[in-house]
Order: sequence, then structure tokens, then C-alpha cells
Amino acid sequence: MPMTFPAHQGLILPVMHKWPTSFDALALSVGAAMPDITDTLLGFSINGYFKQWYGHALIGIFTLDLWGGLIITWFLALVARGLSRFTDRSPRLQAFLRKAPNGDPAGSSNRTQRHLWSFSVLAGIFSHVGFDLISHDTNLLFYPWAENPRWFPAWWYKIWFKVRPSPMFGKTYSVGVFSVLWGMLTLLGIFSFIRIFRQKYENGI
Repeated sequence: MPMTFPAHQGLILPVMHKWPTSFDALALSVGAAMPDITDTLLGFSINGYFKQWYGHALIGIFTLDLWGGLIITWFLALVARGLSRFTDRSPRLQAFLRKAPNGDPAGSSNRTQRHLWSFSVLAGIFSHVGFDLISHDTNLLFYPWAENPRWFPAWWYKIWFKVRPSPMFGKTYSVGVFSVLWGMLTLLGIFSFIRIFRQKYENGI
């Protein structure tokens, strides 16, 4: 799987250029990290180590990932709005991190914001899971009903060698064709993220 940050964000944020009014950059970025955040919290609290689990499965995408992503997005937006009072770069900060909803919770503008956040978080989550499916030898999309269904040719799953695990991961890491894609997507995502952030900064965000 590409690095949780900034590779996954760099791989999905380019959609903002094509559909700038259809996505929220903050919610999209949070969603792109949620499968790993969910599985980190679940893994360490239940198993004592990280592993891909419910955060990478449909059952977790529409529950733990989505609701967790909305809470984190709301919290970060609140923090950004608060920090804007103490920084001389508040216009840039507020433009990059959308303000938290204000006023009446039932107001139409807040409903629009929540819908935008929900759609963006889900888009980020599905981008994360999609990129993981082609850069990892495991597939938990339909877990717990089906674990590791094979969607690609047999050569795709051929293991070249295995790396002994560190205590925080708890299982042997397999290396194969998917690992090459992992490296390529990670580098592409990091490069894309740096490029996007630099362009935003130079343009005053």
C-alpha cells in the first residue's frame, strides 16, 4: 500500500483540478488516510499490531471509515479556523482548509457542506482501497465474507521473497510484482502532493 501520507493524498488530490467545486481538499485528504487510521486504531487496540482489516473492507468503509473521517475533518476544520486568529497567513490557511460549518446546524448551507464532506471523504477512502488492491497481495474488500479473493493472474501473486515482520506489523511482508507498484505509486503520490502544495502556495492557495 502506498504511504498513508502524503502518497495517498497526492494520488487523489489531482481530481480537485478537474472538479474543483465537487470536492473538499481537506475531506478528500482525510478520507485517503482513513482505512489505515481505522486499522491502526483497531489493530493495536485489539491485536496489538497493525494489519489491514475492517478499515479496508466495505463493511468498514461505510461505517468506521466514513464517520471517523467526518469527525476528523470537522475537528481539523475547527482547529484551522481557530489557528487563523493567531497567524498572519490566515487567508491561505482558511482557503486550503475549509471552515467548519457555522450557524444553524439545520441550515441549508451546512447541509451542503456536510454532503460535500461526506462525498469527498468517501472518494478519498475508495481511492485508498483501490490503490491498495493493486499494490498489495492481500484483498479484504469483502471481508469477513471473503478474504483475499484472487482478481489478477497467478503471476501477479508470485512471491519473490519475504521480509521478517517488525513487532508493530505482526506478520511477514511478502515482496512481488505488487511491491514494485507500491514503490511506483508511493513515489508518484509524494511527487504529486509536493507539486500540488507548491502550486497552491505560489498561487496564494
